[in-house]
Amino acid sequence: MGKTLFLDAGNTRIKAAELLPGRIATSHDDKEDIAPSGEKQLGKQQGDDKETAHMPDKSTVAQASQHWRIHRLPEYVSPDFEIALRQLSLPFDRIVLSSVKKHFQLEELERLLAAESTGSHPGILAVTRSVLKPGRHRYRTPETLGIDRYLACLGAWSLGPGAVIVSDAGTACTIDAMDAGGVYRGGVIMPGLHMLIEALGHGADGLFTVPVGLPGTWPPDSTTSALQAGTAGTFVASWEAHVERTRELFPDALIWLTGGDADFLMNNSSLEVQSNDCLVFEGMRYWLDHLLPKD
Repeated sequence: MGKTLFLDAGNTRIKAAELLPGRIATSHDDKEDIAPSGEKQLGKQQGDDKETAHMPDKSTVAQASQHWRIHRLPEYVSPDFEIALRQLSLPFDRIVLSSVKKHFQLEELERLLAAESTGSHPGILAVTRSVLKPGRHRYRTPETLGIDRYLACLGAWSLGPGAVIVSDAGTACTIDAMDAGGVYRGGVIMPGLHMLIEALGHGADGLFTVPVGLPGTWPPDSTTSALQAGTAGTFVASWEAHVERTRELFPDALIWLTGGDADFLMNNSSLEVQSNDCLVFEGMRYWLDHLLPKD
């Protein structure tokens, strides 16, 4: 097959990426589908991962995100969005789509790519919740699981052996776990950093929004620093508490960060983490290579 364009459609923007030549193979890439199935795997105790999980090679982790070329597209509401999407897709033979936006699914993408000047467009494959077959997850409500949460975990897990804890620090901040066998186990959805700042700043008379940051003195000695402690400080403390509680079940898990506020957490948390902006794309790649049913 020819060149593939990967599209990750979020709530306000679409990220597009192509995989560059020279991809480093990982420990899972030589297996067609190692996601467990059957009652024996699902019956594992939560602490069993400690014996099998271990850290992936850090050189592989560091280089993984360097093998993607990211393309930024205008916002959905921009009049340039449709034109930019069509132009971007021209050199590609197929598109793999992951979307959390209800209105932007495969049918909408096909409509937007149906340019008047051409009679065809790249073939489109959509990653849907159908991938969440029994044995690949232990989530009681898979019909409500954001596919991006699963794909980010799958992407982190695909980069090396062992369990992973993946946090996407965006509008909402998610903290999810996948065990060493590649089974998605669930996670936390909490308000994102900017959501907290906006909510507190606009939620009471006399308060206001503040720049992202932590106070330099304790106790905070101004309203600005008090608000920063109550928003950014609460965000970091809550995030660490949720990660630590998850790590009790998966003590050898590598902690991954992605999303717009990943750098803030990395710079202000005492936990050892890895950052990678391409985890959803890594999950889409693994799905395409190993989980997509073959004709």
